[in-house]
Amino acid sequence: MTPTTQAGFFALQFITDIIVFFFIMRFALRFAHANTRSSFVYAVARITNPLCTPIARWVPYHPRYDFAALLWAFVLQACYYGLMALLLDKNYAVPGLLVLTFSDILRAFLNLWFLTIIAEAILSFIRPVQYDPNLSFISDINQPILTPIRRLLPHLGGIDLSPLVALFALKMTEILVVGWLVALGSQLV
Repeated sequence: MTPTTQAGFFALQFITDIIVFFFIMRFALRFAHANTRSSFVYAVARITNPLCTPIARWVPYHPRYDFAALLWAFVLQACYYGLMALLLDKNYAVPGLLVLTFSDILRAFLNLWFLTIIAEAILSFIRPVQYDPNLSFISDINQPILTPIRRLLPHLGGIDLSPLVALFALKMTEILVVGWLVALGSQLV
């Protein structure tokens, strides 16, 4: 494979990952009931609304789950795999492509939570008590993961170990579950 071809494949994957990430972010923000006054939440909604709003009429509505965003993420990721198969002139089995697509969507969620937990930890050192509505979406996204862990861990005064436990659990899930799905999808392809 030539460097130009590799660069083209990288660009295609990068663009797909960014677009899919916005739809995953939209789903996660709605799931977490993020502060809608945040400029970031507003920007994500504005970017994804042109695609999500028209199909939102036909997908089931739930106040906590944005199924339109999830559907778009899945469709775009599946189109990426289909396009790669076409460009590489390979015949892939549909079940394998669907499993690989699902594994990539799950990995995107896990990476989103991993990055936002690290961002929240760094921000807690830089801005320990100050509330910023523009950055509140970070802690909002993390609450569904960190709150159950905080209930289970013993109280250690001012030390919060829940981010460490969450990061460990997220990476273990990525290694075990996503790794297993990728292996399964590769066998089915």
